[in-house]
Amino acid sequence: MAEIRSLEELQSPDRTALVFTPFGLGGAMPAERSAEFLQRLVADCELASDVAEGTRREFDRLQRLFAYGLLDYDVFTVVDDRALLVMEQALRERFVQWCAGAVTFEDANGVESPVVEDVRTYDDVFAAVKKVGRRSRRRPRQQPSPQWRLRVGSTLIDFNGMLAGLRTWARAAGLLRGQRTRGIEHAMSKLRDAVAHPTGYHRTMPVETARTLHDLAELINQLWGHPTPGGRLYPAPVERDIVVMAWDDEGSVHMAQADALRDDTDADGYHFILIRSASGPGSRYEDAYWSAFDARFETTQFPAEYLWGPGSRSEALAWLDAEQPKGDTVDYVDRVFMLREHDGQVYPPMRPEVAAVLTEEEQRGTWHTVRADFPEHAFAHVRGLSGSPHAHVRTGDCRNCAAHHLGSGSHEQALRAAEDAIGVVTPRRPPAVRVPDSFFWPHRF
Repeated sequence: MAEIRSLEELQSPDRTALVFTPFGLGGAMPAERSAEFLQRLVADCELASDVAEGTRREFDRLQRLFAYGLLDYDVFTVVDDRALLVMEQALRERFVQWCAGAVTFEDANGVESPVVEDVRTYDDVFAAVKKVGRRSRRRPRQQPSPQWRLRVGSTLIDFNGMLAGLRTWARAAGLLRGQRTRGIEHAMSKLRDAVAHPTGYHRTMPVETARTLHDLAELINQLWGHPTPGGRLYPAPVERDIVVMAWDDEGSVHMAQADALRDDTDADGYHFILIRSASGPGSRYEDAYWSAFDARFETTQFPAEYLWGPGSRSEALAWLDAEQPKGDTVDYVDRVFMLREHDGQVYPPMRPEVAAVLTEEEQRGTWHTVRADFPEHAFAHVRGLSGSPHAHVRTGDCRNCAAHHLGSGSHEQALRAAEDAIGVVTPRRPPAVRVPDSFFWPHRF
């Protein structure tokens, strides 16, 4: 028989939870401070107002229960496991809203006419999937069987109503975005499967559970069209400010807010340029490649835009005062890059509008069009096509890296693939301005 504990014992803090502090693992905190700390870990997990009621109530319950891990450490594991199941609930409820009362299945082989089924609940969706499946089984063996696919906009996808099908649908419908998060979504699905079909005992730490709740909140909000400012999975567009970059002939490179030009400091021997950048001093968006800026190539992690230069400090300040450029916001996920491969060398990614104005000589070689969140991901994918040809795909989502391959071939073919993905490409020719001697991107043309 299980132990019957008194109310006082049930209200006593679990000492295992007390050792998790704002500074990591340490000595046990007072229970009052631990209670506040645990609640603050998930206090900023907020759902958008238009999220479905069922999903919202499930999430609110998990967020509320999280703090009770202070009294029983195993609550963190229960909340973490349940959060992975709520992910599928959110996808189902969003699917029903997206259907707007009906789903359309089409035969990819063209044998059967399209089938439209009325749906009001997700049980209706399952029934519709089974119904079209039975239509396939009733055909005579000598006749080709229809291959039923769900119509999502202009795309037909495999759909069986399960979690993998829901993820494919959400991607095809444009509700989930970002190439890096494809792998994270897959991992979350595997974790969900482990919860639904357990094979052993496990425990989860509060910091891990807090991250799961944050990730779940981001996924839910993104499904309803709300990216998360500063998000880990589905970030909102980032703000770019006007920054100045300066370098000298000895390899010293500096970056500062543009107003730093007003400081009366010794600038002899330095070359100055002005750019829009999300990764200026004090920015939360760290960019390991900030000093590799190139106006023609995408050599910084976050999109940076050339404005003026190079020139002296006084010339830069005069242009800044005359033009008074403003900052802006830019989305950095799911960008489309074009990469040149020529004579065994893969060159840094370019924006399609810049690649569109290259000379005939610069267009030589094989070109690849890739969708990725960061330039280095696109570069690694294209380089992997030659180094590990069986590990990277030349069509669609790459299973081994955070890239989606749109096309390869001549410069014209690659540019056409880019236009198919993003629409009309307006050519743009920035000047050949760059910070010299980049360790990260040594090869340019």
